[in-house]
Amino acid sequence: MTAHNDTDRLHGTWALTSWERFRAGVFLEHPLGAQARGLITYEPSGFVQVQLIALGRTFDTFRNPRDAANAALRGEAPSPAAAAEVLHAYSSFAGYAGRFEVHEAEQLIRHHVWTGVDPRMVDGVQERLYRFVNDDTLILQIRPYQVEGVEHSDTLLWHRLSSIPPRVQGSEQPPQGKAA
Repeated sequence: MTAHNDTDRLHGTWALTSWERFRAGVFLEHPLGAQARGLITYEPSGFVQVQLIALGRTFDTFRNPRDAANAALRGEAPSPAAAAEVLHAYSSFAGYAGRFEVHEAEQLIRHHVWTGVDPRMVDGVQERLYRFVNDDTLILQIRPYQVEGVEHSDTLLWHRLSSIPPRVQGSEQPPQGKAA
């Protein structure tokens, strides 16, 4: 791959290999589980979109995924089972889209969020420190943040989608990238 700068190197779609959270520098958890799936796409037009899910998301209450939203728009209260499913759907998915900008000197990417599942992120900026391991492996790190006075940080490892074999239809295994 021939790229003139880091922005060019980012262009394309990347598959999540792992998402790890650390508390005071010690591994704490995989926020969406050890087998989370995700895609992040950086478009040459300057747009980014991110989607992350936990595996094992099943729903029994609704015959259509939009039933809960449609019921809420009509002012109908969901049943306890439906409310639990909606909560699970929300807590097992992270996603947003917007524009991005790269600051190579700082190795920093800013995602300017236009839309997302978490309304607190909309019209905000998500900053990610980045590092290329090679042309097909990218590490994004969320800047350290405080939770109850203790420093936390998140590290996401991505592999360029073109470097990953196509997923077998119905496979429960996440795609595996090339060894770094």
